[in-house]
Amino acid sequence: MNDRKKQVLLTAKQLFIDNGFQATSIQDILDEAHISKGTFYNYFSSKNECLMAILRDAYYVSFLRRNELAIGKDLTDIELLSEQIHIRLSMNRQQNLLPLFETVVHSPDDELREFVRQMHFRELAWIAKRLSDIYGEDIKAYAFDCASLLVGFIQHSLNIMKSSSAEEINTKQLVTFVMQRMEVVIPDMIERQSSFLPLDTVENILTSAEMHPLTQEVLIEKLQLFSQDIPNTNGKQYALFLLEELSTDSPRTYLLESVVRSFRQAFEGTEWQLQAIELSAAMWLFIDKTE
Repeated sequence: MNDRKKQVLLTAKQLFIDNGFQATSIQDILDEAHISKGTFYNYFSSKNECLMAILRDAYYVSFLRRNELAIGKDLTDIELLSEQIHIRLSMNRQQNLLPLFETVVHSPDDELREFVRQMHFRELAWIAKRLSDIYGEDIKAYAFDCASLLVGFIQHSLNIMKSSSAEEINTKQLVTFVMQRMEVVIPDMIERQSSFLPLDTVENILTSAEMHPLTQEVLIEKLQLFSQDIPNTNGKQYALFLLEELSTDSPRTYLLESVVRSFRQAFEGTEWQLQAIELSAAMWLFIDKTE
């Protein structure tokens, strides 16, 4: 992604936060970003697509950082899960994304609401999977109920604290507190064989949340195109290494995991940053599918 598209996203995001999504027109974005209408539509098909790109990019970054944090770590460690959950919360606050999510939740636009609904389901599915890593087979029948309780506890607590206190919310402390409570709740649910969400609801969540990884061939093609457009720096060397490893019959996932982080970091602050983030996210989806 080039610098201009990145700047358009940053400009649009600030306008959406300052003025509200509905009150911000495409013309407002054009004027503030100093671009033509043709340039905007070259990047986005609509104002909705522009907002979805902002939220999607933020999701990719938190997805990457969660995976990178877990490299070489014990997936059964509940403290690791606490840190991974906190990454998403802290990113939403740092990038001031909460007003945008609230805009979408209360929007009459079906396309936007469905987009955020899928993101929410993705988060539930991810937490349910991570709880299964920690508690094993015993929790699988109750994992989505547990994930729903965990997310609901955090979100409701944040809403209460935000509306009743001017002090900055310690989200790390909140996540730790909730995870400690879940250590009591989850074994009790398993012992009682207690579940609430119907199986068809869980299956709908899984279907909506599923992220389809690129095939090995398509991923190789995208990396080849990307590496052709970038200068001969460390980032290019990482891209070429990933290409070489992906081109083997059995790519070594532990090598892909270690190099993809360096690949992403090599392009931070450059005009290729967002494109590198998207490729890195695609790499992690491929890794997760092959492990």
